[in-house]
Parts: sequence; C-alpha cells; structure tokens
Amino acid sequence: MVDNEKDLADATHINDIDATSSDAILLATAADTTTYSPWSLPMFRLYGVLSIAYLCGCLNGFDGSLMGAINAMTPYQNYYGVSVFLSVFLIGVVNM
Repeated sequence: MVDNEKDLADATHINDIDATSSDAILLATAADTTTYSPWSLPMFRLYGVLSIAYLCGCLNGFDGSLMGAINAMTPYQNYYGVSVFLSVFLIGVVNM
C-alpha cells in the first residue's frame, strides 16, 4: 500500500486532463474561492424564495392543527352533520 502511494505521488497525469475535466476543476475552484456578500441583490432574492418556502411549511402545519381541532369540536360536528369517524378521516386528509 505504501509503495502504491509513492507511485501516485510521482504521477504527472494532472497535465493530461481533457477539456471537460479541466472545466470541472476550474468551476469547482471558482465556487470554492468566491466570496458572497450576504447583502447583495441575488442573496436577497434567495432570501425571498426561501422565506416563501418557510412560510408555506409553517402555514401547512397551522392549517392541519387548526382543522384537526375544529373537526373534533362537537358543535361543528352537530352543525355540519359529520361523525367522529369522518372527522378523523378529514384530519388525516388535511395533514397529508
């Protein structure tokens, strides 16, 4: 194993890379060395998109818990004529 590592240390194959590999290495290097300002316009666009996704996730959880609580209320069941079993089913549908 040690002999193999010594052979790899002497390898000069890095100079024989094809163009696509070279482009990938340049892209990886550029992505690694680029510094981004958290106050730039593209970052604010990213923050906007992520905040919409976050709010959708929060509202989905709120919706499920609210409808679950409403479906379990006896006055709601009496007014709309739903049974306890239908309420349990609706809770599962809302939370999906």
